Amino acid sequence: MKEHTLLIAFILVGIGTIGLLINELIFDWGRCAILTFAIINVAGLPFLFAHLAKKKAR
Repeated sequence: MKEHTLLIAFILVGIGTIGLLINELIFDWGRCAILTFAIINVAGLPFLFAHLAKKKAR
């Protein structure tokens, strides 16, 4: 389960970051795309912090 939280965290943060960069530099999808990718980014952060907290607790 430990690897799964880290994998989910990096996938969500990666998709959010790449989506925001693509939206900013290549396409102009608009505000809805910005909010969607930002929410995906923010959704990945709790998984990352949970993994780090579990790692620190050991």
